Amino acid sequence: MRKPLKNALLCLALMLVLKSPAGGADPQGASATPTLDQVLDKYVQALGGKAAIEKVTAVVIKGKVEVPSTGETGSMETYRKAPNKEMQMINTPSNGPSQRGFDGTAGWNWDPDSGPSDMSPADLAAMKLESDFYRDIRLKELYPKISLKGKEKVGNREAYVVEAPHADGSSEKMYFDTESGLLIQSEVPIDVPDEGKTVVNSQYEDYREVQGVKIPFTIRQTSADFDYVIKVSEVKYNIPVDDAKFRKPTQ
Repeated sequence: MRKPLKNALLCLALMLVLKSPAGGADPQGASATPTLDQVLDKYVQALGGKAAIEKVTAVVIKGKVEVPSTGETGSMETYRKAPNKEMQMINTPSNGPSQRGFDGTAGWNWDPDSGPSDMSPADLAAMKLESDFYRDIRLKELYPKISLKGKEKVGNREAYVVEAPHADGSSEKMYFDTESGLLIQSEVPIDVPDEGKTVVNSQYEDYREVQGVKIPFTIRQTSADFDYVIKVSEVKYNIPVDDAKFRKPTQ
């Protein structure tokens, strides 16, 4: 797989690190059949609640990336700023450094071989959804046709399946643990230039609270072409992030 593509798919998981809720008691009971609104409300409460989410206006995440198939270990950094700015940096021994960002209007990629480039229309549309800083409390606005599709097993856990159709006709799926409310898995379609569509499966583990808002500190990401393990080591909320960080590099 080409280096820019592999790193772009990996960046997707890093974005999702910032958008994943963590647990809490199940007020409905595991045997209840909730509505979509109840599942999404529990999602927000598990994350820390709407008020806690809205107090965060910027976040910086750092950690490492492991490649189980090769034994490689690299580094990653993700910067996000409300309402919709985002930039990720990935550096692995075999692929080298790469960046991917959205400045609120334009999306871009960068790597040392090809330099800066604009995102394709399909990538840009996906990036606009992913970069919404308050995505967790805006799912019904961002995905007007979002729906609850029932329950499925994810490993040894029961999960409610929420389907979020994209404008191009593809659909993203989110799996919420029926007991805790955790987002334990997602399946996100990606449009790969010259290759067609693929699905990136991400599994979320090791949830921890940081200043009242919880995120998973481990993400296992797989597709037909690769597997990665992302391990977060540092999360900082509401530190100053210059808007220049999100602009496309000039070279």
